[in-house]
Amino acid sequence: DRVTGEPVYAPLGSTANKTGRVAGDAATGGTMTFPGILGTSIYRVFDRTVARTGLTETQARKMGIDVIFCHNTKPDRPGYMGGREMLIKAVAEARTGRLLGAQIVGEEGVDKRIDVLATALAANMTADDLMHLDLAYAPPFSTTKDPVIYTGMILDGQKRTRQPLGTVESLEDMRQKGQEHLVIDARKKDQYEAGHIPGAINLDPQALRRKLTEQPDAWSREAPVFTYCNKGVTGNAAYNILRAHGFTLASNLSGGYRHYSTQIRRAKKQNER
Repeated sequence: DRVTGEPVYAPLGSTANKTGRVAGDAATGGTMTFPGILGTSIYRVFDRTVARTGLTETQARKMGIDVIFCHNTKPDRPGYMGGREMLIKAVAEARTGRLLGAQIVGEEGVDKRIDVLATALAANMTADDLMHLDLAYAPPFSTTKDPVIYTGMILDGQKRTRQPLGTVESLEDMRQKGQEHLVIDARKKDQYEAGHIPGAINLDPQALRRKLTEQPDAWSREAPVFTYCNKGVTGNAAYNILRAHGFTLASNLSGGYRHYSTQIRRAKKQNER
């Protein structure tokens, strides 16, 4: 494994071909060596593409690595060019920002992004390196900031502020234990009414800023605060407002309401079984 340096079982056709060449070179007196693999793989599930490379969050944590991670939902190209959303989950080392692995699910453009991330892993790149990659851009092919670059931005932001994103697991754990916390839904009213996290207060960034100005002591600054929107961008704006007002335990929910609702549905299905 090129990330961990440990032996790994990953029977892939691409690996077989590369190691076959190395074996042939060795058999004829050559000095070629095989550096290892990242376990990069991709497959289709109906109209979706699923891909991975490197370590998952679970694997990294089992190895005792202190990690940061993100769920990033972005289209493969602009909506006016027929873009389709993909979800990228990426994991990096908290202290250094070194990329450890990524997984992607989407309809189009998944192969391109997983290959870029696999190359970044092989080169021991950091989140900051991802953020500054000079990737090809034109509307038929990508957004102005490619989903890979956005992923680097989110991870690097966590590394620099040393403030990890909020997780569905930590939020639900607090809810079940009855621990004091606050949840702010930063979306528009119609989106909130269509579905929201139970107990969430609906305040878009402008309303939140006004609330904190008019009622600075409305909420305790000693309790955790989770912000969210659909995917994470507006939730991040609300998070920054809270941090500026002294809410040091604030965090933006990774993946937003979309990821939250998916996780809750999955948990309910598992409980029903």
